[in-house]
Amino acid sequence: MSVRAATVCLALLAFDAAAAVVRYEVSATSTVSTRSLLPGDVAVGATTDLQLDPMASGSLQWARTLLTLRYAPQLIIREPQLSPRVLPLHHAVITLQHRFTRASLMLSEDASYGVADIGSLRLPAGALPTGVFEVQTLGAVPYVRSASYAVLDGRPTDRFSASLAAAWLVSGDPTGGVDLPLQSGPAGTGTLNFTVNRQLHLITTAQASHARFNTGGEQTIAFLTQGVQWALARPTTLSLSAGVAVARERVVPLVGGPPPGLFFEALPVALAALVTTFELRGTPVELRAGAQLSPFADRFTGLVYERLEARALATSRLTRELTASLSLGTGYAIDLGRAPQAGDSATFTEASLRWDRTAWFALIGTGRAVWTEQPLTTRPGQVLWAITLAAVVRDRDTTAW
Repeated sequence: MSVRAATVCLALLAFDAAAAVVRYEVSATSTVSTRSLLPGDVAVGATTDLQLDPMASGSLQWARTLLTLRYAPQLIIREPQLSPRVLPLHHAVITLQHRFTRASLMLSEDASYGVADIGSLRLPAGALPTGVFEVQTLGAVPYVRSASYAVLDGRPTDRFSASLAAAWLVSGDPTGGVDLPLQSGPAGTGTLNFTVNRQLHLITTAQASHARFNTGGEQTIAFLTQGVQWALARPTTLSLSAGVAVARERVVPLVGGPPPGLFFEALPVALAALVTTFELRGTPVELRAGAQLSPFADRFTGLVYERLEARALATSRLTRELTASLSLGTGYAIDLGRAPQAGDSATFTEASLRWDRTAWFALIGTGRAVWTEQPLTTRPGQVLWAITLAAVVRDRDTTAW
């Protein structure tokens, strides 16, 4: 190779190492919904909401580092046909990621502030999309949330991988309301994954969290579980894990609440999950199902109790443009240990159909129903439902220099 050719190659490598890639994405979702009544509504029988969800995100990638900014506010106009009330909720996320030779580090801040729609028809902020809906419904509540994360993933050997995560969490009503008390505290998770072979993984997880409420209550939970993950066949994966959790609660005097005091208890933990793909009359279907028995930290009451959850989600690409999904699940507070909220339950079903007409436009129709019950309170069982139609416009692009 000539000196000139070598110089050109080195220059190209240096340019590639210094090159930056910029990506952006913008979208806007407009949703109209007909639903059952919530606290504060003035309609009779059923009512309507309008919702606007604009989103703008941008990322800058250079070498092994990625910086991402995302702003996705939510604007709900409640009962525009009768007594319009505006519920604005700001939401922003900033994430910095860096890849090392056998590890990666992520720093993230996820923050929300404004007025949130708190209740069984919506999953709480930060929850997994496949989670079970909440039991209690409050309606419009002043709300703040901050989740500051640091996550370190590493693979010291080809068989071992590990993940460490630490966070400081704040959420609740910043005005001092007791219906959704403001809570704050640290949380951490450590996971060790040992690869036995291509089909079998052994996963050990330790997790702990502590929350202090503005009511004076406290809750601390620590988990330790051992799990296995099998690739049973090419389209099927089964995960099982079991362990124990230790809970510490400081219960403060509340009208109608359990006896106050400092309490400790040990509770079982068991999880199972299945992911598989199959064909139904020639149409591919992806099924995700899971069940979980573990202590549950109630953000409304500040109490900890054992909760059994089960959920399933089936998704199918009917055509190139149409995607259908059906999900159902239940969460039930079982009578085990102190069981301060035994019998609390929420059972839901949801069906949706998405039509991606073009790369920049989509329509989404959704129907959702939730049955909630709290037998130890004066709240009777109730059915909440909503039917929504959303229109989505979006654009994205990538450039480099």
